[in-house]
Amino acid sequence: MRDEWLSREHDELRDGLSRFLDVDEGLREVREQAGGHEDVVRGLGLVLDVEGGLADILRHPEEALNSATAGSGSSNALEPRWMSEADVAEALRALPAERRLVARKDPLIAACVVGELLVRALVLVGDLPRGAGDAHGERYAELARDFARARNFNLDAAPTLEVRAVLALTSVFARAFVHDLGRAVLRRDRAMEFAATVEEAARSGNPGRVQGLDRDVRPLADEVALEAARRLDLPTTEGLVTALLDGALDDFTEADLTGVNPNDPGLTGIQWSEGTRWPPGTDIEALRKRSAETAPYSRVYVLGRRPGGTSRAGTGVPV
Repeated sequence: MRDEWLSREHDELRDGLSRFLDVDEGLREVREQAGGHEDVVRGLGLVLDVEGGLADILRHPEEALNSATAGSGSSNALEPRWMSEADVAEALRALPAERRLVARKDPLIAACVVGELLVRALVLVGDLPRGAGDAHGERYAELARDFARARNFNLDAAPTLEVRAVLALTSVFARAFVHDLGRAVLRRDRAMEFAATVEEAARSGNPGRVQGLDRDVRPLADEVALEAARRLDLPTTEGLVTALLDGALDDFTEADLTGVNPNDPGLTGIQWSEGTRWPPGTDIEALRKRSAETAPYSRVYVLGRRPGGTSRAGTGVPV
């Protein structure tokens, strides 16, 4: 039944994504950055924690979320400690470069972000019947910008607010949430139910079908965020998504990347500078051509992001 549902919704997923992504351009960029297959495999081997990855895959799919929701008496439970958003961001930036590279590729981290975006989008859908004012339009544009930032693609112009468009974007978030949970080898039953409800609302153009759904999605998004915080050695989930969207895992301007393949497509979106150390023989000029300078004469570049894109500004992160 699930396979049939996913197959039936594939075309709509593609159409929905095409409203916000230039798929052909994205594929071209991946092919351009990937270089040869063997180089990519070697590069991935250098930055991935293979042993840790196998351990995660071999775990029972329910284990991560079960441990994330364990009671306070559980030895696996986080010990909450107050941290400001700036502290969270600083803690993420302080992780070793290898840990940050692995985290940037972790589908659980991606699910943490898109789960929060899905909740925010559902809240916005619930607010629309009260009137589509400028504040709603800015919230919608910010959701689109944040998704572009999280998925490393350019958004040349803010989208125009309309109910069907908001429902379509919410549907994209729901499908992405299902996809990321599957890649993270976590149960996605509830996420698939939510996605089906949002799909029906998007098809009918009726926001009333998802009224209050954000309250149902919130616990699952929080569970995923809790597991993400644990993987990132954080004692709290507060401010985590904001820090991730603001690029706390992306700053490699002074990092040692001599053991990384510069053509690894997983590096798309990282910030680098003249202080970044690349493998001997790396064509730095070629890297510049594949990057966008964050500001004129800043000498800080975003790999794989061309001029004209829109990013969400973040504290301490040049954009």
